[in-house]
Amino acid sequence: MKLATQVRYGTRMLLDLAMHQSKGMVQMGDIASRQNISIKYLEQIIMPIKNAGFVTSKRGPKGGHSLAKSPDQITLAQIIRVFEKALAPKEPFDDTSNYSEHQNSLIQEAWDEAIEAFYSRLEKVTLADLSIETTKKLWKGSDLVILT
Repeated sequence: MKLATQVRYGTRMLLDLAMHQSKGMVQMGDIASRQNISIKYLEQIIMPIKNAGFVTSKRGPKGGHSLAKSPDQITLAQIIRVFEKALAPKEPFDDTSNYSEHQNSLIQEAWDEAIEAFYSRLEKVTLADLSIETTKKLWKGSDLVILT
């Protein structure tokens, strides 16, 4: 299963905010530069993220964006659901005309169980988890000790 660009970039934006939240408000240009994502695209995906209550914004010279919730309160499943209306999982097969009603029912049941397992697992992964793992990978091989 491949995640849509909106989900991947939205997650990267939120992860960037989580990793830089100690510095206060984060400028969109800084996120774009660090994540190699165009500002125009970030401006498109920040609105659903803000509407979901994950991000707050402030205008002005010292403005920018920050997380509205703690990174340990935002899960990957929640992020995916922000964009889910446009990205709702499709049925596994578009053309089921060659299948009986019973087969369709079994296929749909299996598909529903797979989607439920997918979301159940991602409810257990937070931005805090990703921040810690990202930091560990960035500093792997250094003398830095990371306490978790």
